[in-house]
Amino acid sequence: MRADPRHRPLPPEPATLLTEGRAVDAIKSLRDSHGLSFRQARDWIESHLADNPVLRVQLEAQQRARRRRIFGWFLLGDVVIAAAVIYYLF
Repeated sequence: MRADPRHRPLPPEPATLLTEGRAVDAIKSLRDSHGLSFRQARDWIESHLADNPVLRVQLEAQQRARRRRIFGWFLLGDVVIAAAVIYYLF
């Protein structure tokens, strides 16, 4: 009988990827190194985040910053397209 991997600490590589805000890469790393399914690896990551609330807040802040940056680029592109359409019509 194998021990539930969610109760073991994360290996160094996925833990480092999590601190960098790359949760998907951490899941992929766990899948490759331990031969887990996506669901098992995600559950292990989620249990690790549940044990470390500071890390969860840090990850959420990084994700918010990334979304804000993407929205800014989208808004800039939208303004450029609107300006091009207005220029073309007038």
